[in-house]
Amino acid sequence: MACGGTGGHIFPAISVAEEIKQRRPDAEILYVCGKKDIESAIFKEVIHERWIPVAGAPLKKSLSLFNPLFLIKLLQGLIEARKILKRERPDLVVGFGGYFSFPVVCMARVLGRKTLIHEQNVVPGVANKFLARFVDGVALSFDETRPYLPKARNTRRTGNPIRSSIEKDCREEALGFFGFSKDRATLLVLGGSQGAESINTLFLGSLCFLPETARNQWQVLHLCGKMPADFVEREYLRAGISGKAYSFFQRMDLAYGVTDLALGRAGATFLAEVDAKKIPTILIPYPYGSGHQRANAKIFSQSGRAVVAEQSSLTPRSLADLLIRRMGSVRDGTGAREMAPLLPPNSRKLLTDFILEMVSAK
Repeated sequence: MACGGTGGHIFPAISVAEEIKQRRPDAEILYVCGKKDIESAIFKEVIHERWIPVAGAPLKKSLSLFNPLFLIKLLQGLIEARKILKRERPDLVVGFGGYFSFPVVCMARVLGRKTLIHEQNVVPGVANKFLARFVDGVALSFDETRPYLPKARNTRRTGNPIRSSIEKDCREEALGFFGFSKDRATLLVLGGSQGAESINTLFLGSLCFLPETARNQWQVLHLCGKMPADFVEREYLRAGISGKAYSFFQRMDLAYGVTDLALGRAGATFLAEVDAKKIPTILIPYPYGSGHQRANAKIFSQSGRAVVAEQSSLTPRSLADLLIRRMGSVRDGTGAREMAPLLPPNSRKLLTDFILEMVSAK
């Protein structure tokens, strides 16, 4: 499993690995990832399989090809990947996107190993767009991705797999874990990844614009990333609203289990998880990079599952107004809870089917 960079590239791999091990307990799984702190934290806390870090460098359009540092890191990643592949001799290499997966999948193809890539987003990243024409199989979360990969072969829509623990109903356990009231509506704020500290700042600024009724009827679970959790909780205390904050929280099953409305970016894994849990959502797409989060958000907005707000047009007051309106529709029973999931509900099994078919193919 070649994955890394963000949790969005790692958690689908972990999800599929769970399913593979259930079906094939004798299967050996090796994760090859990047060298970031977030990756070390996830792999140490979530799984017990082997994992090995490799070098990687982001490919930012064609200009990166003329950047000496990029070329050095890419070469280092390819050399490290070659050593791993020659030693491990895998039956299949699965890439989950991100620039850390690129050297592994690329070198696997050079060495004649079977290769499969999974694209989580509507608009594929640079690494997957390049690899799609060479690999043996391409798994897609969205049918809308097909036009972006015209030279891909053996494509199949599998959706974006989520961990089995998230699918379970654990509301009562979650309420007890966080010490939350069952009579209050819970807002989940995810401000801990990919430039999302601006969401933290916007949301904390919006607290003073919330009416007394909201302060009395809401409670907040805030995953705040690099912003100190104790600082965030002090802001809640000052605003007179009940809330819990965590810099890093691994039990997302509990987080989603207690959530009535979510506020966050439009990363593919987050969307797959709230879609599976039928959680109404306010999305603030990451405004930079390739714009893939805007494309993800558009699909969910058109289906009525989410409300999308551009970061550039938001102020603390306008965010407070949006939260009040959206929470009102949730409490009235007119949110996304009544809608069927947009993504395949059995994505983990569909992608595992694809993987095991390729392993078995002659």
